[in-house]
Amino acid sequence: MAGDDPRSKPKYGVEEPKDREVQAEFHDEWRERERKSLEYLEEITSNPRLHQERLLQQILEKNANSHYLQQFGMNGATDVQTFRKLLPVCDYEDIRPLIQRIADGDKSQLLSGDPVVELIVSTGTTGGECKLLPITEEDRSTRILMSGLNMPILNKNLPGLEKGKCLYFYFLQPGSKSEGGLMRRGAFPSLIHSQVERSVKNLADPSFRRTSPDALIYCSNYEESTYCHLICGLLQLEEVLRIMGTFSSTLLRTVRNLEEWWPEICEDLATGTLSTRRVQSDFVRGVVQPYLRADPELADLVRRECSKKSKKGLLKRLWPNCKILDTICTGTMAAYTPILSHYGDDIPLICSSMYNASEGFFGQNMDSMAPPDRIYYTLIPTIAYYEFIPIPVEGEGEQNNQEILDLTNVEEGKDYEILITTVSGLCRYRMGDVLKVVGFYNAAPKFQFVRRTSVVLSVDCEKIDEKELHLGVTKAAKLVEENVGSMLEDYTSRVDLSTSPPHYVIFMEFRNEEHIVESIPAEVLEKCCALLESTFDANAFYKSFKANSFIGPLELQIVKEGTFQRVAEVSFSRGASPTQYKTPRGLGPQHSPHLEVLKYGLIHRHIHQSSTFATPIEVQLG
Repeated sequence: MAGDDPRSKPKYGVEEPKDREVQAEFHDEWRERERKSLEYLEEITSNPRLHQERLLQQILEKNANSHYLQQFGMNGATDVQTFRKLLPVCDYEDIRPLIQRIADGDKSQLLSGDPVVELIVSTGTTGGECKLLPITEEDRSTRILMSGLNMPILNKNLPGLEKGKCLYFYFLQPGSKSEGGLMRRGAFPSLIHSQVERSVKNLADPSFRRTSPDALIYCSNYEESTYCHLICGLLQLEEVLRIMGTFSSTLLRTVRNLEEWWPEICEDLATGTLSTRRVQSDFVRGVVQPYLRADPELADLVRRECSKKSKKGLLKRLWPNCKILDTICTGTMAAYTPILSHYGDDIPLICSSMYNASEGFFGQNMDSMAPPDRIYYTLIPTIAYYEFIPIPVEGEGEQNNQEILDLTNVEEGKDYEILITTVSGLCRYRMGDVLKVVGFYNAAPKFQFVRRTSVVLSVDCEKIDEKELHLGVTKAAKLVEENVGSMLEDYTSRVDLSTSPPHYVIFMEFRNEEHIVESIPAEVLEKCCALLESTFDANAFYKSFKANSFIGPLELQIVKEGTFQRVAEVSFSRGASPTQYKTPRGLGPQHSPHLEVLKYGLIHRHIHQSSTFATPIEVQLG
């Protein structure tokens, strides 16, 4: 992008006017939009059944001539009964051939009646290979609608954000084109590009003024972008009321970047320049230049705080007026809550974001200020048609032919796997998420994200999922913190098939202030293994297989600080988006480059001593 003129780029967002009378009118318009958005939410959540039935009818009418609906004999039917009778529950593999045809340029009505305008690339959380989800122009509109509801809800729960700014660490990885010429982007980059193309008016939002120039969305280099966000955010530190990152892992990675880069940042703050080593793009330098000023006192402040041994409260010390750390902190992202809370001290960690996925944006957190363990989402009934497969209570076993329920028939306290039907042509599609009903917002159910249905660890027919892994790792991490004072940074796992019997390997990285991690006593590592094993023992199959030596003793590997950042960089080099990246919780043969990084970063390797370690045999991994 070197040499690009920032003025040639489309404008992202609308600047607030300077004239006081015009500014007052601007604020009045904004408040009216917020009021209407909240009224809309109240109306649709008060009668979800009506809106769900209408939406399903509209979807089936629009897609009536699609290959997918016709192959099951829908023949234009739009009623719920026929829909459920004729259309099967499906997953990605069922529709992969049709999606591949779309990606290759087939413009016929394969899944939807409307043309496909873009392919959304999934984050590939646990499967290794990214999925492609086709979307139509109408689907784009629903995503923009959903994103426009976030700030009205947050402003209702936390008034006054319009008096300051948001330090928002956003980075849009450049898209690519499929064989058929369709753009492939992540869900978040797709949303931003759609908003830019349409010059969405509700981006003129005084409560979401950002510290960085909007043109930074066109920066194609993650490190350059993050460096500039930090510079701009520090230059306006008194105005920052909200620090925001897409995922908790993204926000933590940014803090770690700050810890590494602060000497150069201080030099740039003192001189009013940008490091040519960190920022090489002429375009980026051009858009950030107007924000720069020489401020030696600010540089001294940042140097003083960042050079302290203890990093507790670092974010609060640098941005003293910050009211919230706003990031997705549910599901596997919950692992980062303790370390982010350590950096933030008394700054609340919240999630104002939607319940979203590559397949669409579906739910809103109506209580934005709720702590991470009480984040509940209300599914919006005008966005997708929802169905729910009951999850059997532990001990009941699988139940054949369970009745699939609609949005208004789920029961509080029960777990369900969600199915979605969307305007882009996904029909009764298994997203792979398990949700728990925790109550109701008006008449619409509120859900808590429980886990992915995808299995993380399995040697035979035992299945350890993300929730069980997270529970065990949390217990082990607490033990390490209590004994050596070091906090968990990240973790993952794999099944080692090179031993007889095979066994589980858990990788953990801890914050390594004063190199205390290297001296973790063997007895602490042994207790960590015992905690992990005891957690997995709650799975009856795992316990039985271990007792019968079908599964070997658990292995714990502690890796150097920064290893998981290098694991992430491997994913980035293979096309993963830095803002959407989530550490895979289970590594398989497709992750061999990641495993090499973990191997290189090894500090401690401890095998649970409750039984004899498995005897090596010649088995090729993968």
